[in-house]
Amino acid sequence: MELKIDLHVHSDASLDGRSGLDELAQAARKRGLDAIAICNHNRFTLTAPEEREGVLLLPGCEFSTKTGHVLALFCKEYVDPTGKLPELSEAVKTIHDLGGIAVIAHPFTRADKDREKEAECLDGAEAANSRAFFHNKRANEMASEFAARHALIKTGGSDAHEAGEVGNSYTAVTCEDRTPEAIENAVRAGRSEAVFVKNTSRTRKGLSQLRAARRRGGAAYFCRELVYTGYCVCRDILHI
Repeated sequence: MELKIDLHVHSDASLDGRSGLDELAQAARKRGLDAIAICNHNRFTLTAPEEREGVLLLPGCEFSTKTGHVLALFCKEYVDPTGKLPELSEAVKTIHDLGGIAVIAHPFTRADKDREKEAECLDGAEAANSRAFFHNKRANEMASEFAARHALIKTGGSDAHEAGEVGNSYTAVTCEDRTPEAIENAVRAGRSEAVFVKNTSRTRKGLSQLRAARRRGGAAYFCRELVYTGYCVCRDILHI
């Protein structure tokens, strides 16, 4: 069977997340997804798979590193990263020590990123991400080429920060049944395909950053993000 799984979703447990787990699950069901991975920033919100609204919720985490972000998927233990930003290779080792697979998230949001030396420690690359285009329109194309060049697993995820974004990209996984174990085995075996549906609007990105500013506090920071959100709205209206 082929399952549709959004392997990169943020809940309101991330500073910039705007939707709870129930709302995300409802959105996933409406969009015909079988599962989503909750990958909040530097924290495992879930420590075991669970089902809500008929959708399987998988534990995950988006680790921050000195050179970008890496998704921790299918871990057997759950330890939140703390302290100074690690090198990407160090974060990958931590993910492997937790029994998971390491997938570099939106690796080419900036076109000048050089990822070649990082490829050997990775298990996969996010080849479809609906927020990756903001600074580089070829971001997903470059990620797909990078994954193919280094024989990495290809995954897709919306990078949703609210329910309205869920399923904008996803991973098509061919597996025997809809269990966490079968899904993991299929992804590890490379029986997955990154599927891009549409880009997330700039307005939604601005609103998520504004949410983070409200939570962190500070008038200057909030005002800066408010201006940025207005800029995003204008770009969406003008289609530029």
